[in-house]
Amino acid sequence: MAPLVRQLRFVFLGTVLVVAAFSTGITFLFFLVYLLAALVLGARWYAKRGLRGVRAGYHVLNPRAQVGEVLQAVYRVDNQTKWGKPWVELWNESNLPASLPGRVIGVRPEGSRQWLAKVTLMRRGSYRLGPLKVRTGDPFGLFTTEMTVGQPTSVVVFPKVVPLPNWRLPASPVDGSTPTRRRFEAASPLITGIRPYTHGDAINKIHWLSSVRHNELQVKEFDLEQTADLWLLLDLERAAHAGVGDGASVETAVTAAASIGLQTLSANRAVGLTASARRLHVLTPDRGQRVEQKILHLLANVQADGAHPLAEVILATMPQLRRGMTLCLVTGSTDREWVRALATLRRRGVGVTVVLLDRASFVGRDDDESRAELNAIRYALAEYDIGHRLLRSGDDLGEALASRERVRA
Repeated sequence: MAPLVRQLRFVFLGTVLVVAAFSTGITFLFFLVYLLAALVLGARWYAKRGLRGVRAGYHVLNPRAQVGEVLQAVYRVDNQTKWGKPWVELWNESNLPASLPGRVIGVRPEGSRQWLAKVTLMRRGSYRLGPLKVRTGDPFGLFTTEMTVGQPTSVVVFPKVVPLPNWRLPASPVDGSTPTRRRFEAASPLITGIRPYTHGDAINKIHWLSSVRHNELQVKEFDLEQTADLWLLLDLERAAHAGVGDGASVETAVTAAASIGLQTLSANRAVGLTASARRLHVLTPDRGQRVEQKILHLLANVQADGAHPLAEVILATMPQLRRGMTLCLVTGSTDREWVRALATLRRRGVGVTVVLLDRASFVGRDDDESRAELNAIRYALAEYDIGHRLLRSGDDLGEALASRERVRA
């Protein structure tokens, strides 16, 4: 818009000078007309040749990054002519929330410039960084010349992953702590350690020699192959979430699911995932870097736009859960129907834990109705002896997910 305004001003000035020169016949006015015409033609010629011999490009160093990390790209401009380029502008068009900053530079004859551009990534998702735009113009700003260099680059921003040093998978009912499943104890031959006895431990887990040595009851801890698999179920039904932007409950839910999944994978355990977004996304349990990338890519793009009730999603997931697996449910739903579905899983030998979001806290509500709904779902979980972690807006995930909360029924 600015070059067009300047051009109109020059056209107006030229018109005034031409009319004045032919009306008065003054030689000096004709000189100004010729000078103005020469300046315009010279500016046009200079702008046309401004990008000749210019080579430019950019390279994104980390096109796969996490929320909170810094996106970095290296830019380079080469001038292959014997004439300097006093003004060259470079930028990228993108749909990033905060794009990489452009720059206006000068390049000496047969010289080059290189620099590192940075921007902090604040929102997960898949984005497009367009090809490099290069522009220059004449000293008067009347004309510009532009060229496009390179191809678009895709940038994937993974959800933030929080360290969970104290996260432990809950014991499934096959570990011997439930009397009706005690016969499966023999299938766990690996003892990983000894710890003090706590209320509820099975008698056949007591290590008597260590108990005598420590003068208190000690129990054996097993590396249970039956509980090697974790299945994450991320509830993305619209009604189960609240808030907008980076402070929405869905962002906390995605961060919690990503952190739990990667923490479990780091312990060499298989992880599967169900995300009930607009369509149901399912990743079968697997180990290693490959499934980690699949989980992060999926969680980078899901939104709270699902329409499937959580109870239906749990029932649809049941055929894929086998004895000894652990289901970790991340939800903000206060509909008690899904609690009954979880109770049936425990009877089938599937461990269950719930990460429960306090949906009202993400919109600043603290009324009696919202507290009653939250307490009702927590009491329902306690009634079926299902442990849960409660997450509120602003909570430290590492601390909130470290301890298992229970509400006495």
